[in-house]
Amino acid sequence: MIETEVFKPFGFEGGVNSNTFKEFFVWCAHQSVSDIHIQGGNQLVVGRHGRLLRASEFVLADDNLSKLLDEVFTPEIRANVRGGHPVDRALQLDGDSNNRYGLMRGERLRFRCNFVQATAGRQDTTIALTMRVIPSVIRDLREMGIEKDLFDALLPHSGLGIIGGITGSGKSTLGASIYRYCGDTDPDRKITTTEDPIEYILGRHTDVLPPTQLQIGRDVASYAEGIRAHLRRAPSIIGVGEMRDLETFLAGVLAGQLGHFNLTTLHIHSPGEAIPRCLTMVPAEMRESTARDLLGVLQYIIVQKLLRTTDGKRQAVREYIIFDDALRATLAGMPYTHWGQHIDSIIREERRRIADQAWVLYLAKRIDRSELASAMTTYQLRELEQGSGS
Repeated sequence: MIETEVFKPFGFEGGVNSNTFKEFFVWCAHQSVSDIHIQGGNQLVVGRHGRLLRASEFVLADDNLSKLLDEVFTPEIRANVRGGHPVDRALQLDGDSNNRYGLMRGERLRFRCNFVQATAGRQDTTIALTMRVIPSVIRDLREMGIEKDLFDALLPHSGLGIIGGITGSGKSTLGASIYRYCGDTDPDRKITTTEDPIEYILGRHTDVLPPTQLQIGRDVASYAEGIRAHLRRAPSIIGVGEMRDLETFLAGVLAGQLGHFNLTTLHIHSPGEAIPRCLTMVPAEMRESTARDLLGVLQYIIVQKLLRTTDGKRQAVREYIIFDDALRATLAGMPYTHWGQHIDSIIREERRRIADQAWVLYLAKRIDRSELASAMTTYQLRELEQGSGS
């Protein structure tokens, strides 16, 4: 059984207004909340260590929500959403000498916000806002339990690295930690990113040259345009928020071929999925040659998942493949359509799948049965149980 500490809703002693709403956001960050879910006609709800919890005693009326959104954000956002256009924005809160919103002077919090119009409960149409809390402090890469061979491979001088996983698997956190570690240990490498929206602020006042972060829709029109802009700015590392279309994919491969290191994310469930996922964006007549180009620049593929542990927290587990000369030679000798299956078979044979790690955590009573089931297919669970004689 999962142990959870008592979670009490936010008090809103000053009533519900734009200031107390911002205080609520800061309070959430201080309570280790990862996501805030707000929609008209419902209580405020937060995600904390993978669990949904009510964070207000009251139900927020739809008209009150509209007023708050106009004051905290801008009326333009509500107009766009009501017109049927989802909106992504970042919200930043800064403290001052008066501890505004509960933040001290120099303290900063950021949130990644998504607005949609939807039917929710008894509300025929309301605005639903989901806010991802971006921690102020970027985690030290050395304290994230990353396997040594993967750690040593994370910052090559050129090529392409892919971080995969489902939404909420910690891809952005891992990426930010990689950038920050590079800035701390190799300050001669210039870092530049394109994001939608900007999440972690990567720069520090001690940096010789702080990373430059471009935001889609504000600084640049698309990821591909961002990569092309970066290439003219003598970068060492080019960060791309997501490899989501052909133009971005081809620009990322080109950046790797030109001697830069490109780090990006994909929504995938295993490392073997990455190559076919990328190549489905490519016209059929180009796939063979593009696959060979991709093989030449790929450095690693990581897939990560966060598992809820029995102490009420979460633990990251990951499976990965590192592209060394031997693996490249093996893959080059087979049809590119077999590459993904071969990669996943290596990880399976070496028992390095997320399923294998979840099984170890389950046997150690670190996760419960339902969380174990969330980390693997029914076939994998049966395979592991038979292998252990359960």
